[in-house]
Parts: sequence; C-alpha cells; structure tokens
Amino acid sequence: MAEVAPRQFLLYRSRAAALLSSSEDVRVLTVRAAKKLASSPGSSLKAAGEQLSLLIDLLAAVANGSYRGVSRNALIAIAAALLYFLVPLDLVPDMILGLGLLDDAAVIGYVVRMLRAELRQFEAWRAPAHAPGEQH
Repeated sequence: MAEVAPRQFLLYRSRAAALLSSSEDVRVLTVRAAKKLASSPGSSLKAAGEQLSLLIDLLAAVANGSYRGVSRNALIAIAAALLYFLVPLDLVPDMILGLGLLDDAAVIGYVVRMLRAELRQFEAWRAPAHAPGEQH
C-alpha cells in the first residue's frame, strides 16, 4: 500500500512547481534551507538533518546544471519539502522548542522514502569516485 502524503506537505506542491521555473529561485531556496539547517538545534533535526542535506544538495546540483538524473515530480517534491521546512508557522510552529521541527522531519522523511531510488542514484553520482570538476 502506498504511503499517504502528509496533508501539510501537499499544500506546498503547487508553490514548488512554480518556483522550479527559475533557477535563481531554486538557488535561493537551497541557500536559505542550508542556512536554516545549519542554525537548527542539533537534536531537533538530528535524524532528518542528513536527509535534508541530501535533498538540498540534489536540488542545488540540478539548479546549477551539474546533475540531470531526476524527474520533475521528484524536483517538485524536494522543493515542496524545502519550502515547508523554511516556513516557521506550519502545522507545529518551529518556535516550540523540541516539537517545532518534528512535522518538518516527518515531511522530509516522507519525501526521502518516496524518492529513495532517485536519491540513491544521486548519491552514487556524487560519490568520492567522481573527482570535483569531472564531467558527469
């Protein structure tokens, strides 16, 4: 049985699809998400932090043109998850210490599970075997 998307995540899909039309908007989104992740308390996003970092890296690689091996639906899902992460007043406001990022982690986990195969391909592409500057 297919996993049901978190309702709050679905609200961000149309905004994400529109955002993908501009590589500059995508770049700004990834930079803002990376900054928020870096400034988030360690314990709040510990489990989801690596997954979120992977999503940020994939979307940034697509935006800068270095990676193309991902579907439009995957890009929309990733952008929607990052938008959800950036909005401080979502289902559980981020200001509520200890709980505020739990719904963000749930959305991130959902997207990672949904895109497992595409994320594995991206991880293989960016593996240490690929030297920086090497054509992919």
